[in-house]
Amino acid sequence: MARPKRSPNSHQIRVRELPFAARMRRDEPFRSADNAEWQAKADSIAGLKSWYVSGEWQDDADWKLIRFATKAEADEMQEWIAASGIETRPAPPRYDGPMLTVAGVKPS
Repeated sequence: MARPKRSPNSHQIRVRELPFAARMRRDEPFRSADNAEWQAKADSIAGLKSWYVSGEWQDDADWKLIRFATKAEADEMQEWIAASGIETRPAPPRYDGPMLTVAGVKPS
């Protein structure tokens, strides 16, 4: 007996709708200001909710894929990524403050 075809999930639907992607390599987390900056740029290129972000991992590299409906939008974002230097900006400083406890249990 053949199995019924599964319906696509929301990620698959968005990837099909937005086939062109700009790639940003980033191993460390972004500072909140850097995150807001690239999101604002994506908004200015494609408008609100007309782009989608997903991640991709290949060998030793982590990629953030910013997907757009047209190749021109993806190319414009890729050019901005290269010109802004956002991939090489420093990560946020590590938190060295006290650890929080949960239900009175001391952290190890």
